[in-house]
Amino acid sequence: MNMTWSWLLVTSLCSILILAGLLFGNGALLALAVPYLLFSLIPFWRNLKEPILAIERSVEPSSVQGGQPCRMTVFIENRGDDLEEVFLADALPPGLKAEESFAYHGGLRCGQSKTLVGVLRGVRGKYEFSGFQLLQHDLLGMCQREAFVSAPATLAVLPALERVERLRISPRRTRIYTGSIRSRESGAGVEFFGTRPYVSGDPMRHLNWKAGARWDLLITNLFEQERVADVGIVLDARKAVEVRANGESLFEHSVRAAASLADYFLSQGNRVGLLIYGRMMEWTFPGYGQAQRARVLVSLAKAELGEHAVFSELEHLPTCLFPSESQIVLVSPLLRRDVPMLRYLRAVGYRVLIISPDWIAFEKSLLPPGTFTDLAERIARMEREALFSKLRRAHVNVVEWDVTTPLHVSMKQGIAGGKRWFLG
Repeated sequence: MNMTWSWLLVTSLCSILILAGLLFGNGALLALAVPYLLFSLIPFWRNLKEPILAIERSVEPSSVQGGQPCRMTVFIENRGDDLEEVFLADALPPGLKAEESFAYHGGLRCGQSKTLVGVLRGVRGKYEFSGFQLLQHDLLGMCQREAFVSAPATLAVLPALERVERLRISPRRTRIYTGSIRSRESGAGVEFFGTRPYVSGDPMRHLNWKAGARWDLLITNLFEQERVADVGIVLDARKAVEVRANGESLFEHSVRAAASLADYFLSQGNRVGLLIYGRMMEWTFPGYGQAQRARVLVSLAKAELGEHAVFSELEHLPTCLFPSESQIVLVSPLLRRDVPMLRYLRAVGYRVLIISPDWIAFEKSLLPPGTFTDLAERIARMEREALFSKLRRAHVNVVEWDVTTPLHVSMKQGIAGGKRWFLG
């Protein structure tokens, strides 16, 4: 229990009156000091009892897309003695904004409860709520007690998702489950794969009558099996590739692209893993379905930029995490020193797709228009095209994404020229 400034003022005034009365021998001043003396002794007669509050906090839903609202309900119940005056304040984590104040000021009788309801909005991230700061006063404001009441909860603000149109990948190795990726093996499917002589038991609807008439032999059509595949998504979180313009971060667009691609590949039944490569390696083990989607999106919600001497180069990318001859999707603005590692991945059998946010157009918005700005942009464009050319010669597929346009639009433009990776 702590004394307040009001108690200090009353005590000081009482002391002054007593000293003045004794010094001047004035009984009136001593009599005048008696009420103040009694007031200053009240906190010692009526000690503030320790409050016993139960606070329950619920956030619904516990995960939302960026910018979407969520509802937070706080239930406060006094399970101890009557509280004459209490102030409860909730300090929201940075990045969250409340449309209503989550604070209470007033009295609470024994057994009395209060409910606070409000709407929260926030930027991408995972937020941990700890509890409420409590400040208790007596009626006269002479003394106070501070305490902390725990009320934990968690809220994940997930990255926004963009629409991704049908995207065809063709890794060398697929898994055994039926999916939408060509497996280069004959079996149940819809795409024509080849022919072979008829074998007893083949369905009659698969007979190729034209080929049979030509070769005077029953010929059966073969179809290519479609299966699911392993897809590893790598998000480049190195500080060296970050660009900020007008308070907006290029990294946030990269996170959005990684989330959209993960959502698309999982919706197609593929086995998807996520690696955030920056300050450290944050690995989300590969999996299927909605549960894996939730794990990947929560990992992306927590993704932050960082730097580390070991992970400053892509050459330390742990390829052992990705099954051999699987599909790797890298979301990165790219640096020139990244080219050798990407060519190596392609050489050892991985299929590599790069979604590269256009940092040049993003950064140009910071610079004043003029001849020098245009010249600098042209030089940067030439260097970037040379980098892309090296990658494409190594059969690494690169899509440059202007973040001011939807992702699927840039992906369509990136395949103009007959690439086999996408179907519009």
